[in-house]
Amino acid sequence: MATLTRVEFVPSAPPYPYQSPPPPPPPPDRPNNPQTIRSTRRTSLGKHICNVVTLVFLVATVVSFIVWLLYWDRMRSVYLPQFKVESATVSQLNSEGSLLTSTWDITLLATNPNRKHKIFFDNALAGVAYLYGDTSILLGQTQPLQRHFSLDERNNGRVDIKLELVRKSFADGVVKQISNDRSRRLVRFDVALIAYEKFKARLVPSIHYRLKLLCPVDFGFPGNNVTGVLTGLSRCTTVR
Repeated sequence: MATLTRVEFVPSAPPYPYQSPPPPPPPPDRPNNPQTIRSTRRTSLGKHICNVVTLVFLVATVVSFIVWLLYWDRMRSVYLPQFKVESATVSQLNSEGSLLTSTWDITLLATNPNRKHKIFFDNALAGVAYLYGDTSILLGQTQPLQRHFSLDERNNGRVDIKLELVRKSFADGVVKQISNDRSRRLVRFDVALIAYEKFKARLVPSIHYRLKLLCPVDFGFPGNNVTGVLTGLSRCTTVR
């Protein structure tokens, strides 16, 4: 006897009324070409180098400008040292025909008027001259003085000069005129000082000058005194 199977029919779902969204695009392929990778790296490295160079240039420009301002301020405030004769004597002044004998002892007082610069002096030489007519006759000069001496800011210092002549020959007219001045009890000699000076301040380069001073000194011979002494005030002038 045959068995009957019951079959049930289920109605299907209605179709979806909307279209499904398109699938996302695939990710871009990374360049696998070695030449492309190297080119990209070179471009990036070049940009970094350019940025670094630009930054260094800007920093150097700012630093240079600051240094220039400091240097200009220091240059504007530089003053030459001031000298004057503090004491002076001339002894054993004697003439024999065209021969002259004498000893000078002179002390110069030097002043540094600068507030920011210290002054160093090197290879200083001193000499004594006599004005004969319109010609300055160099009677003698010293050996180099103190090899190095300096003046601090707003400070004073002394320079000692000693010069000896023993029967040194000059033109007859020169020695005779000195002897005549001596008999009138007043003789003027010119004291000269030559040195190389360096102005040094912080944070800026040093400034170099060649210093040349001329100090006219009047020596008086009171009474029968054989030693002439400084008469009046003697200030030194800078000769260029």
